[in-house]
Amino acid sequence: MLRYSSKIIKYIYQLAAVKISWLMTYFKFSINGVKFNSDFVAHGVPIVNVNLKGQFSIGKKFTTHSGKHFNMIGRQQPCYFIVGNGGRLTIGNNVGISCTAIVCWSAITIEDNVRIGGGVVIYDTDFHSLDIHERLAEPEVTANIATRPVTVKRNAFIGAHSVILKGVTIGYNSVIGAGSVVTRSVPDNQIWAGNPARLIRNL
Repeated sequence: MLRYSSKIIKYIYQLAAVKISWLMTYFKFSINGVKFNSDFVAHGVPIVNVNLKGQFSIGKKFTTHSGKHFNMIGRQQPCYFIVGNGGRLTIGNNVGISCTAIVCWSAITIEDNVRIGGGVVIYDTDFHSLDIHERLAEPEVTANIATRPVTVKRNAFIGAHSVILKGVTIGYNSVIGAGSVVTRSVPDNQIWAGNPARLIRNL
C-alpha cells in the first residue's frame, strides 16, 4: 500500500513539475522577446538571455529538457539560449533538445526535425581574440573576435556531449557521434564522430 501511494505522489509531482516548467519557460521566452508558439513542451526551466538587439525565434512543437530530473544521462544542466548583440538564433519546427547550450553572437539556424542530445554545446564565436595582446589587454579588445554562422540542417541528430564550433554546417539527415568536436562542415547523409570529427560512413 505504501509503495502504491508513493507512486501516486511521484506521478502528481511530475505532472506539477512539468506544468510549472512550462509556465516559467513561457515567462522567460516572453520577457526576452522570443517569437514562439505555445505548443512547446518544457521539462525543466532553461536559461534564456537575449540581447535587446538580438533575435530568437522558435517554430512549432519544440521540446526542451533541462536539468537532472528530466535527462538522466550525466552532466545534467539547464538548456542555455544566449543571443548576443546582433545575434540571430532560429529554431525550426519539431525540434527536440536536451541540456544543450547554444551561444549565438552571429547566426545559428537549427532546421526542422533536428534532435540534439544531452550536454551538447553550439558556438558561433571564439569568445576571445586569438591575438595574445588583444586577449590580455585591459580591457580586453573584443573588436576582432571571430564569429561565423552555424547551421544544423533538417533531420540531423547530434549525439550527447558534442561540440559544434563556428562556421560549421551539419548536413541533411546526418548524425554526429557522442562526444565529437565538429570543426568543419558535414555533408548530407553521413555519420561523423571523433575529435576532431571525421567521416565514419555514409547513410
